[in-house]
Amino acid sequence: MKRTVKLESDPLNYWKHHVLKEVEEYQKVIVNEMINIILSEGLPTTRKKLHERFYNYYKKKYPFLPSRIIEGAYIIAGRIIKSFRKRRKRGLTRKDKPEYRRVMISIPNTINWRFNKISVSILTHKGWIDIPLKVTKQFINYVSKGWRVSQELKLRLVGRKVLVLRRRLRWRRKKVITFLLTLMRITPP
Repeated sequence: MKRTVKLESDPLNYWKHHVLKEVEEYQKVIVNEMINIILSEGLPTTRKKLHERFYNYYKKKYPFLPSRIIEGAYIIAGRIIKSFRKRRKRGLTRKDKPEYRRVMISIPNTINWRFNKISVSILTHKGWIDIPLKVTKQFINYVSKGWRVSQELKLRLVGRKVLVLRRRLRWRRKKVITFLLTLMRITPP
């Protein structure tokens, strides 16, 4: 059983926001380049093939970025292309290629991020950034019952706050959050 918990963060200071914005911009450029290359070369969207094709190239091009950000970029590009190909097959696309506009920073495993129940720490090209969270009652209930946080973390900057997302969401908050949010998929013990 999987659930997603949405948490709002406290507003970030200028430096943290600026660093996350830089990572977001790098990821947008990388993913859009990967989308163009995958479509032009007709590459499969499997994680292994994308890693073989893109990892070394982008690690040389952006040596200062943590490797998990590059890994997250080709995972996102693969998901976008896979979805685009299905939609194109059904005749539901208007464009000849997809565009990555709503940027989400994806970190595929817990090597480059940490969660300590009151904050999320993320490794960026400028070091570790600590994002303090506003904890909800529902999240406290899940954590106290022994549920574990998933491996993948997704962040979306919304103003001075962050949104952390996970696919296959079951729990949703009614209130629209205009700040930094954090969603983490958690699994029962």
